This record gives sequence, C-alpha cells and structure tokens, in this order.
Amino acid sequence: MPENRRLRAVLLSSLTSSLLSLLLFVTVSAQAHLPEYFGRKYVLVSVESTPAPVACEGNRQLMRGEANSLRDELDSALLDSGAYNPKLADPIGELGKLYSSLCNHPASLDAYRKALQIVRVNDGLMTPAQIPYLKALADSYQAIGDFESAQQSMRSVFRIHDMGQGELDAAALRDSLAYFSRARAIFIDPRSRGKMNLFFEAYNDNEHMLETQLQRDDLNYAAREALSLSHLRNLYLLLGTDFVLMSGISGDATNPAVDFMQRSQMLTYGKGRKLLEELIESSESQPAATRALLYFRLGNWQQWNAKWGQACDTYALAWDLTGEEDGAALRKQMSLAAELPEDSALWTSLIDAGIPVKVVINADFRVSARGDISRVDATVEDDGSSGLAGRVGRWLRDSHARPAIIDGACVESELRGRRYRLLD
Repeated sequence: MPENRRLRAVLLSSLTSSLLSLLLFVTVSAQAHLPEYFGRKYVLVSVESTPAPVACEGNRQLMRGEANSLRDELDSALLDSGAYNPKLADPIGELGKLYSSLCNHPASLDAYRKALQIVRVNDGLMTPAQIPYLKALADSYQAIGDFESAQQSMRSVFRIHDMGQGELDAAALRDSLAYFSRARAIFIDPRSRGKMNLFFEAYNDNEHMLETQLQRDDLNYAAREALSLSHLRNLYLLLGTDFVLMSGISGDATNPAVDFMQRSQMLTYGKGRKLLEELIESSESQPAATRALLYFRLGNWQQWNAKWGQACDTYALAWDLTGEEDGAALRKQMSLAAELPEDSALWTSLIDAGIPVKVVINADFRVSARGDISRVDATVEDDGSSGLAGRVGRWLRDSHARPAIIDGACVESELRGRRYRLLD
C-alpha cells in the first residue's frame, strides 16, 4: 500500500507539473503581445498620412446665417404641412449638416433625429432611406464623446443590411465595413476608455458575417478579401490588448466579454493564419500582385507572432510573385524594414486632429534579420521632455518589426527619420 501511494503521488506530481508547464506555455504565448503600444499609444506619421481637416473651420457667420434662414423656412413648412411630411426630411437633414459644420452637435443631433423619425414614419423602421441620417448621427455622437451611441447608430445601418447575412451588394458591403472600422477606431481611441462590450459586439458581427458569406455561392473574391482583412484587423487588436489591464481602466472588469476575449487570445494566431491561408487558396485566379500581397500579409502575421523563420519563408514566396510590373510597389515596400502591424488602416483614426498628442518623436534604429530593434536614437521634436523620447525608445525596442526583404531574404537594415505621435 505505501508503494502504491508513493506511485500515485509521483504520477500526480508529474501530471501537475505537465499541466503547469502547458498552462505557462499558453499564458506566455497569449501574453506575447500584451500590451501592444505601437498603433495604440504612439503612431507612425508617414508621408501617406493625411490628417482629417480641422472641424468647424470656414465662414462661420455665413453658415450661421444659412442655418437660421433654413430653420425659419422649416418652421413655416411644419405649420403648413405637418411634422411628418416626407418632403421635410431632406431639408431638416441639411439643417443638421449645417449645425454639424458649426460644431453645434446637440442641435445637429436634434435635426437628424427629426429627419430620421419622418423617414421611419413614412417608409418603415427598416427603410434604407434612413441610412444617411444614421451615419450623420454617428459622426455627431462621436464628436461629443458619446462613442456608444455612435457605434450603435452604425450598427443600426448594419441591421438594415440584414446583419450581413444575405446577398451582398456594394452598399451593404461598404456600410458593413464602415461599421467594423468605426468600432475598431472607437476601441483604440484614448478618449473612449476602450469599452469591451462595444468591440466584442462588432468583433462577433464581423466574424458571423464572414462565416455566413463564406457559405454562399455568390460571394465574389473582392468582397471575401475585404471581409477577411477586416476580421484580421480585429484579430490584431484582440491579440494586442491586455484585457485585464484595460478592463480595470474602463470599468468592465465584471463584463463576460472580458473573460471571453482573454480566452480567445490563445486561439488567435491560428485563426489569423487559417484566415489568410484560405484567402490565398481562393485567390488562384487573381493577379500575381494580389497573391503576393496576401503572402506578404501572412508573413507579417507570422512575424508579429514571433514565427520569424516561417515569416521569412513566406516573405520569399511574396517576393517571387512581385516580378511583374504591378508588383514593383510591394517589392519597394519590402526592401525597407517596418514596424508591425504594417497596416495603417488599424490606426489611421489616431492621426485625426482631434486626438490629443503629447509630443512628436523622431527616431532612428536598426532592425535585425529576425526583426529585433536595437540602437534606438529617439529625440523630441520641438519642445518636450527627453524622458518621453526615452519612453518611446523603450517601447520600440520591445515592439514587433519586419526586417527588410532583399532578393527574397530577410536582412539587417536601418530605419531613419521615423516620426511618431505620442498620444496623450
């Protein structure tokens, strides 16, 4: 009996040790990107970056006069024809647009809601005619910091398009992608406090739409690629977020979505790789440049997930497909190292003039053939604390980068004159 007990104890100890090792491996893998700073706390200001125009510029006196004149005309029309005359929706919407241009967003919201009500009363609750007003509502809600109402307005548009479950026309695809993009922008916006439930909802909507559309026979390649890349961006955000830390900041610690997102991180790398590999398989009839870009995206996903050997093999496949003239741009891009994720659509919203910025940082650094960043020289542009430059320098050394690709091989190189906005 003592020997049996000792044997059971040894087996139990061995099993416990194995389980702990597996748990540690999974935990380390899941935490490999946490937290992700590039594209969240600091963003690249590239030559291609086009900041949105500053709001409420223009001849304000002229716009106020137009708004007052139109409002007086509408007051008279309401008395003559009643509040729900369908002909009043467009001019009321125009009034809302004028108020929005003046940054009088409470007044613009009131106008858009009235226009929306008229359209719904006359054409029904699910009429596509209300879509322009819902989009306008989203912009005005976001302008006053009501991010939840902004996203829900876009989700109402998505609902009008049958939640992406039916046959896709150009409008349904465009509006669905705009909703998913808006949700990602809201999630990373430093002013929104990163509400989990909003991102969780849009993440599921994108995933369910993609799964449903993949089962259809009428899904064309362009739509499949657009939906797939939209969800790949969701996966980047999912894997790059410390949900425990963010849930404490946003007050979502008890939200079931937090637990789901945390557990989902363990499967995210495989999901992203499968998504891209299946997209590559479906692109056989597409031009070589299209397929090269897909292999490039797959290589970036592998590199971002510390699979640098696999990534370099995949980059070589992408390079081989860039031999044609239309692949020259990608070959030029690959010849320079880059920060990851190398998809400005993930963080273009953070270039907006309304996002508060502490300083702009200039940096030079070396990127090894494995994508490791070293020899960082970071300085503050104009006036600012050198400590902020040191902070970004530390983040850069811990960041993920793609090495330069020359003749299909990963090589060491330098990146010079990089400019970053350090967000407040």
